[in-house]
Amino acid sequence: MAPFSGRQMFNNARSKIGKSRRLNRIITKLSIRRLRNYAGDGRESKVTVDNDDISSIGNPVSPAGPSTTTMVNNTVEDNSGIANAPAAEPKDVVVPPPKAQPDGKATGLLLLPQELFDMVTSHLNHAHIVLLALVNKELMARFINSCTKLQLLTPDDSSPYSVLNAFIKGTDSPKYKIRGVLLSLLDYDMEDVVYCYKCKKLHDPFVTFKDRAYADKKATRCIDWSMEHHMPPRATRKMLRCITKRRIHGAEYRHLLQQVNNTVTTYQKGIMAQTSLRMRYRGEDLILRRQQVISSIDKSALALWLFGQQLLNPPPSGNASLSLPKVYLICNHRSWDSVYSPLVQQLVEPLCKLESYDEIPKHSPKCFTNEPLDVSKQEGHMIYERLKWLSSDTPRNPMDMPTLLGDVLGCDRCTTDFSIDVTPLPEPFGWGFVLTTWLDLGKLDFCSKWDSHRDSRPFRDHKRTNGHGDICEKFEDISSRLDYRPRISALNLERMHNYGWSERVASGRDKYISWTSGHSCNPATGWIEDPDPLEEADR
Repeated sequence: MAPFSGRQMFNNARSKIGKSRRLNRIITKLSIRRLRNYAGDGRESKVTVDNDDISSIGNPVSPAGPSTTTMVNNTVEDNSGIANAPAAEPKDVVVPPPKAQPDGKATGLLLLPQELFDMVTSHLNHAHIVLLALVNKELMARFINSCTKLQLLTPDDSSPYSVLNAFIKGTDSPKYKIRGVLLSLLDYDMEDVVYCYKCKKLHDPFVTFKDRAYADKKATRCIDWSMEHHMPPRATRKMLRCITKRRIHGAEYRHLLQQVNNTVTTYQKGIMAQTSLRMRYRGEDLILRRQQVISSIDKSALALWLFGQQLLNPPPSGNASLSLPKVYLICNHRSWDSVYSPLVQQLVEPLCKLESYDEIPKHSPKCFTNEPLDVSKQEGHMIYERLKWLSSDTPRNPMDMPTLLGDVLGCDRCTTDFSIDVTPLPEPFGWGFVLTTWLDLGKLDFCSKWDSHRDSRPFRDHKRTNGHGDICEKFEDISSRLDYRPRISALNLERMHNYGWSERVASGRDKYISWTSGHSCNPATGWIEDPDPLEEADR
């Protein structure tokens, strides 16, 4: 009787497995992605996509996160010495493991038999398979071997990159999906280049702000927000993602905050609207504060009614408010009028000069007089009492004021806090309304907070429980929303004078001319050349 030999038995079993056509067919189906695993039942591949129509949740959360790409890099980072091993023949079932390791340690993933390696990698999506193949030449050889067995290659596919392209074209999901996920994953390690889900390309985030005369290849779709969207035009996804990536990677980023922060002041038909944007990080969350100051140079009942018309969304057809300075929406789910219509009615109803109505009153300009009427000087009026408290050092407002004026509210379907308050202003305005929104974008497109601010979709809502001023508290560094007092920076107050315009108004000239002031933006680069200085809290 021949002596027992474990090696001989293993070799005999391996020889029989190699000659089994049935097992060969099974192993081929278990190849690196099992590309046609859903072809028979017609199901879509569950790939999370970073484009305009699908949620972007699923991108890596940090360089040290448990992503598949990071795991593979850690596993094979010492394997470059064996990367030149020849690729296996198409009929081979098992790719031979490397004979030696540079540091004497075996790498577990590459030492697995091909069938086990295929079973492990079959759980990856298409984009991660491409990233895995790009790790080193050994993994690229296995990838090419699998694509050859699946008959995805043509005689022209000689280079690894042509093989990758053939793999992307042959996937069972639309090409733009895997391409979007792949480019979004690749740009995570590129500090100054981002993937644009509008034009489906990697490019400089400042391309959006360049003049088309200087960027002839700029895509017409490379615009993140429409004119009616609540997100600030300068706070594009590409710009915010670029800043967030640099911050996560430990690179300098604060100079780019100045390219997002901006102020535009518009004066039209006796009404001034100043919109300023501020960006700050609190922990891992990116928070934007948009402050809109609205004030009329004429203090009258008609001016208060016109302010209420500015809050309407959409503005009534044929109404004079269509020509008034624009007021941005709160968020995708709420408008100023839907929340603050009781406050507006409380302001304007007592000022209507009509004494009787045949039905529910629908006000028009003829209902209100343009005679001088400054409610901020009427003792007992809500605006008078609010301005009085704001100018004091009292920590809490002791007056029984309407909760809508000055209180900080929140949306229950997205991460937005908002408030309407009043504030003193320099002459010739005296005082004005302040409409403030705080937008918590989280880690941008790395979380659901960001998706709740994109184009509205039912599955993009971010449900908030007890969300009532917590975003405002984080941004303003206050302990309670009741402590919030709107403050206009000295630089923005100076902009309301518009280089001597207020002095001309005081002398009786240029009271109703229209003007607009903003930052100087280089049309060739898209950079703001006169950015506002950063405050200590801007970090």
